[in-house]
Amino acid sequence: MATRLLLLASAALALNAWADYPERPVKIVVPFAAGSGSDTVGRAAAEALSRRMGVKVVVENMDGADGATGTAAVAKAKPDGYTLLATSNPFTITPYLQKKPAYHPIRDFVAVAQIAVVPLVVVTGAKSRFKTLDDLVAEMRQNPGKVRYATLGKGSLSHLEVALINQRYKLQAQDQAHKSAEDALAATAGGKADFFLASLPSAVGQINKGALRALAVSTATRMDRLPGVPTLAEATKRPGYDTAVWYGLVAPAGTPYPVLTRLEDEIGLELQDTGVDARIEAVGARAMFLRSAPFGGLIGYEYRKWGAVAATRPAPRP
Repeated sequence: MATRLLLLASAALALNAWADYPERPVKIVVPFAAGSGSDTVGRAAAEALSRRMGVKVVVENMDGADGATGTAAVAKAKPDGYTLLATSNPFTITPYLQKKPAYHPIRDFVAVAQIAVVPLVVVTGAKSRFKTLDDLVAEMRQNPGKVRYATLGKGSLSHLEVALINQRYKLQAQDQAHKSAEDALAATAGGKADFFLASLPSAVGQINKGALRALAVSTATRMDRLPGVPTLAEATKRPGYDTAVWYGLVAPAGTPYPVLTRLEDEIGLELQDTGVDARIEAVGARAMFLRSAPFGGLIGYEYRKWGAVAATRPAPRP
């Protein structure tokens, strides 16, 4: 009985210790350059949290090493809720691309909340012989390695997601790196690349103009903006297939539970504000809130998933 009372008292003291959080400015590190998707979403989150919590929330861009520089700095920060990281899919990919990973996305961090997602779409040129995803898959089966797909470079989501699909369905295709999404879309529209897994916001304009043909979207359900385009789950007959570019906040491992709860509560409430939603939609994303636990589950799933295609060695165990 005495032990139980002591544990309850200790828990109460721990909660009270963070009852006044935050008492000073909070910093959100963006590990990419100003103007990036992570930067825009991070600044929208900073503005929202500042308004709701009554303290200044500043954003610091710390670009370098595919996001590893800023991410590693936050991993080493004091786990007190005053240093957060605005991050995206490269958070789970970059460690596999480094000989000596600068951080571990599971051991070094705890999820705060997912804020937004950007759907992906498989596109081909309007004059392409591929009318459906089935046509494309059939060609890859009949002529292994002949089909060319545009990417934003080795280790990019546009490369790894297609590589994963190829691996699962025993397909072969030739990856073709480009410097930007604009270049990759132009190559696809012009027939220099056979297809490209693009973010929907970057491709939808050319789809609507008739320069590109959409073959499938990556979301679990069809998109309102492209109602006639099947999902990858439908096209591959793999129920539950769902992938996207995601954006969210994480904190150094060991950040107290009351702090995480306060942050995720405020983010969830603020995402109901149309002004915040508009800031997020400005980069083609859509607000999609996940609390700490499910967002952490997503991060863990993605880290294990990319280990199958991005690593030259087995994924370290969390």
